[in-house]
Amino acid sequence: ISASALAIGLRGFSQLGQARAPEHPELGIAVSLVAIAATLALVSYQRHVVRVTGSVAIRADQVHYASDLALNASVIAALLLDSLFHVHGADPAFGIGIGLWLLWHARDVAIHAVGQLMDQEWPLEKRERFLAVAQRHPELKGIHDFRTRSSGAHQFVQFHVWVDPMMTVLEAHRVMDEVEAQLREEFP
Repeated sequence: ISASALAIGLRGFSQLGQARAPEHPELGIAVSLVAIAATLALVSYQRHVVRVTGSVAIRADQVHYASDLALNASVIAALLLDSLFHVHGADPAFGIGIGLWLLWHARDVAIHAVGQLMDQEWPLEKRERFLAVAQRHPELKGIHDFRTRSSGAHQFVQFHVWVDPMMTVLEAHRVMDEVEAQLREEFP
């Protein structure tokens, strides 16, 4: 994604000041509209897949195709500006802007991917909410060795609990089953 961003941006810089009138702007607009329609369908489906699976690869691919949407929209805008209003140089300027936008989103994808690869802990607010739900149970005396991580759409939590030492194993299992049921409601 970063390489594409740099290539688009550099191409935009190299084309600055080299304005040429488009020969058939209506053809360029038609092709771009077809490409936008197909890409919108793909990006919508990818957004759904990312929501369901949390896939870093699909998320990165989605950023790539979203940049295709921006490129095609900028082609239409540049062709209209050039052919209708005789404003030259919009195409390279849009290319530079899209290159910068793409670099920014490549950075976001990289940060997310590194977080998953490094088994990053949940955000503090989510961890605190998890603990608050677990500690609602009146027979739970405490939680320790609490660890969380995410991998794709899967969330992992590990912890140890304290219960009344006079409780039977059967009673302790009942308490943990009730705690787990409460947690599943809040964290499916």
